[in-house]
Amino acid sequence: MEKGNNTKRSANSQISHDNMVRYIANDLVSRGYSVHADHINWPKGSFLELNGYVPDVTAIDNNSSLVFEIETCLTCNSEHAKEKLTAFDKKAGTYIIVPPVCSRDNNNYDPVAEVKQVLKNWGLFLVRVGTCDPFTGIINYNP
Repeated sequence: MEKGNNTKRSANSQISHDNMVRYIANDLVSRGYSVHADHINWPKGSFLELNGYVPDVTAIDNNSSLVFEIETCLTCNSEHAKEKLTAFDKKAGTYIIVPPVCSRDNNNYDPVAEVKQVLKNWGLFLVRVGTCDPFTGIINYNP
């Protein structure tokens, strides 16, 4: 079972990741979902393994179940993200959540288009892309 912190993340990047996990989990609870979350000592704990991996956040209500993989600017196109999203791709309602702004070579950019292209290159056509600001908690499930 794959669980725990991504070793590619710095300590600050892990804090941003965990903040996004918390913001997404709290938002989904406020929308009436039953939520499990990894990394943040969530009251219900993390979800059980799904195809060999533990999702960052899962949300279930009477009509749907959702799986969220939270990634930072440094990990959104990593092999680890690809493995987890491939495991979750067979499940409708799978999201990758990334920050709304990333920086490369001292220039800010919107990572959504890049992540959508990476998912396409990986053959992951059912995974949706959303954003969550790790500092303000502003979430967009359909940017």
